[in-house]
Amino acid sequence: MITDSGGPLRRGRFAQTLHYLWGGFASAAAVAVFCALWQLAAGSLGDLVLPAPLPVFAKALDLLSDFDAAEIVPTLYRAGSGIALALALGIGLGLLAGSFKTLGIFCRPLISILLGMPPIVWVVLALFWFEMGTVGAVFTIVITVLPLTFAAAMRGMMTVDGSLKEMLEAYRVPWPGRVRHLYLPHLANHLLPAVGVAVGMGVKIAVMAELLATDNGIGARIAAARSMLDTQEVLAYVLVVLAVIFVVEYLLVEPLRILLMPWEH
Repeated sequence: MITDSGGPLRRGRFAQTLHYLWGGFASAAAVAVFCALWQLAAGSLGDLVLPAPLPVFAKALDLLSDFDAAEIVPTLYRAGSGIALALALGIGLGLLAGSFKTLGIFCRPLISILLGMPPIVWVVLALFWFEMGTVGAVFTIVITVLPLTFAAAMRGMMTVDGSLKEMLEAYRVPWPGRVRHLYLPHLANHLLPAVGVAVGMGVKIAVMAELLATDNGIGARIAAARSMLDTQEVLAYVLVVLAVIFVVEYLLVEPLRILLMPWEH
């Protein structure tokens, strides 16, 4: 790490932006290598087992060009609603549990049980409790993602440096200053990675829930394409799902990480 007078030297905003864009080039190179390997595998296995990347990309662009016909909007609505609820409840309750050690100790076994429960079990239970539809899919996302965000928030709150809290109290720093200079940077270090994982997990669980418990959305279209042995459409929808996850990760979560944790960039 580059240091200045014994402390870490933080890059300016322009340098951070260049570093972020350079990371995008590195990611693009990795995608290019993956596509090359995909092309080689497609040539050996055949279109029925593994279509070539270019036709799959073309099909994915066709799907993205018409959200309504591709039934992408219902999936985005379910995933967005479930992830938003899971983040709000998980982070709020996690911060509360982390502020009171007794409550945190009480909740820890419950969170371990929820984290260990396979998502497919919640999908089946949601079918019994809510029947087919949006409610069951959103419930599955919330009950699966919430423990992850809860655990990250609780852990972050429990590990706030006590000596720094005492120092801020001794100097009578007002609460907005404490939140800005102590709690926000510390909690961001725990929460932002969890948010990135939660988004990816929430979208994937939304598709899985739709595959089994709804009659529309990306998951339902994948089920229909599977029954018709249309591997190209299945892979095209997979690319659409990955594109949604990448957009949220690199256009929302990563900029927040650069803004709130500049010492890591």
